[in-house]
Amino acid sequence: MRTMIVRSFRHRGLRQLYETDSPRLLKQDLTDRVRGILAALVMAETMEGFVREAAPGWCVHRLTGAHGNEWSVAVSGNWRITFEERDGGIERVNLEGYH
Repeated sequence: MRTMIVRSFRHRGLRQLYETDSPRLLKQDLTDRVRGILAALVMAETMEGFVREAAPGWCVHRLTGAHGNEWSVAVSGNWRITFEERDGGIERVNLEGYH
């Protein structure tokens, strides 16, 4: 089974959680959900598989316009994990608050 590989992060807290399982740089109330999303993302074989298996509340979708090469996953409230999928890998993973 081949899974998607995370190649890069934009958000230091996400990188730290992924690499060392330390949530120190994340909002405490987001940590469990972020951990679940990252785990599902890296366990998926393809982006289509991730979208198909995503929890309903995650609202996974591709962004449009200038960000059309990015995907968004709802974390909580206005918080989203965004990333780019390229050649079976995940790049520029970020945690963003939309206002």
